[in-house]
Amino acid sequence: MTGDQQPVVAEITSEARNRCPAIGGGALEAVESLCAELEKTPTLGRRALSAVGDMKLYTTRREATDTRPALTVTYVYDAPPPEPGLIRIALVSPVRFAGGGAEI
Repeated sequence: MTGDQQPVVAEITSEARNRCPAIGGGALEAVESLCAELEKTPTLGRRALSAVGDMKLYTTRREATDTRPALTVTYVYDAPPPEPGLIRIALVSPVRFAGGGAEI
């Protein structure tokens, strides 16, 4: 974060948090780690189109590990000046590849 940037707070919504145990393999830990990264770089990932006005919606990915599938994480970045920005991780899901066997 540069000196002129406002601080950003990242949080995981209860829906996203509740989904992580079903994915397993350290999914919650991966998302918590992403929170720390997003507080430094809020626009990490790819901007997605939002059906709601100027909502800043992003998706990013966490690579697979030996115990966890790759994850797609969707979050909303709200930065009303001059308040600190707020990031809400709204959706966590395993990456599904064509012909893949993801069960969730």
